Amino acid sequence: MQEQRYRLRFGDRIVGYLRRIEGTDFYSPDGFWWTGKPFDYAHVDEAVGLRDKFRVHLYEWDIVRFKPIPDGAEELGVFLWNKGQKRWILRSIESEVDYHLELGGHPLIQSSDVQLHSHVFLNPELQRVWGLEE
Repeated sequence: MQEQRYRLRFGDRIVGYLRRIEGTDFYSPDGFWWTGKPFDYAHVDEAVGLRDKFRVHLYEWDIVRFKPIPDGAEELGVFLWNKGQKRWILRSIESEVDYHLELGGHPLIQSSDVQLHSHVFLNPELQRVWGLEE
């Protein structure tokens, strides 16, 4: 069964979540209780297919603390869609290095090494620096 997840929001306010399972949409204001009744939203963030070390689903534009090298220092990074490579990347905010989430179907970044920190849509200065648009 194929499932797609999305975060729904108005600007910088998260209003709920959407799960699409085999073409059927389910909506939830909190990610726990689901219904088929849609609600209003303006922006959609796609899930990157990874959870953090506390099992929180991660979405594009999420800022996370992560370790690019096992046993290395933590960095802050943001999940972005790389249009050219057609894959999710984790871009280091400090070094602007792009890290791939997987290679040949093998994960390169483990959930145990990632923790949700914030969201780019709460940090407009990062949006401007990287030329990101809703």
